[in-house]
Amino acid sequence: MKCAIISNGDIKDYEIHRPVIDQCEFVICVDGGARHLRTMGILPNVIIGDLDSMGQDDIAYFHGKDIEFYKFPVRKDFTDSDLAIRYALERGCTEMTLLGCIGSRMDHTLGNITLLLPLLEQGVKARMIDEHNEIFVINDYGEVEGQPGGFVSLIPLSAAVEGITLSGFEYPLDNATIKMGSTLGISNRLKGQQGYINIKRGNLLVILARD
Repeated sequence: MKCAIISNGDIKDYEIHRPVIDQCEFVICVDGGARHLRTMGILPNVIIGDLDSMGQDDIAYFHGKDIEFYKFPVRKDFTDSDLAIRYALERGCTEMTLLGCIGSRMDHTLGNITLLLPLLEQGVKARMIDEHNEIFVINDYGEVEGQPGGFVSLIPLSAAVEGITLSGFEYPLDNATIKMGSTLGISNRLKGQQGYINIKRGNLLVILARD
């Protein structure tokens, strides 16, 4: 089951995000992400969080639409986005798209990005998108689809990523190793509309970026 999780980060172009949500069978709203869904006229299946960033008008609006709320205390061990992902897993979601997870709070943004790693380890296809980025993690094989000349950056999420082989990129690699802290994988470019990434060991963050 495809799931969209909408958090309270930055969403500036709703026309990019709306069709992504429409393609999903289950929609989870994370706390203040309600403002985005209300603007788009989309009703989630459930709203999850401590409601500390959700306006009273939005709370009343979605209560009036009989949307189910899962309210958690403000003092808790996990972020609201993490709780939403855990709920999605319990509901049997096998593919997740995370929206509104990038914003001015770098701690929350990095924390949200790292949530992609345990999803990969559980066999869940997951990505995070905004107007400028599509982000996912691989540990064996991945494909990137975009415009010719589009930027693709590869960032290790483990001490080293070994056996990296790239095809379809302006700067190919053959059985290379990139260590954490290296910028070797930053700002590669697609030669055509697709690029292919193979790795032998490690966890690799892949970012398709647009200016």
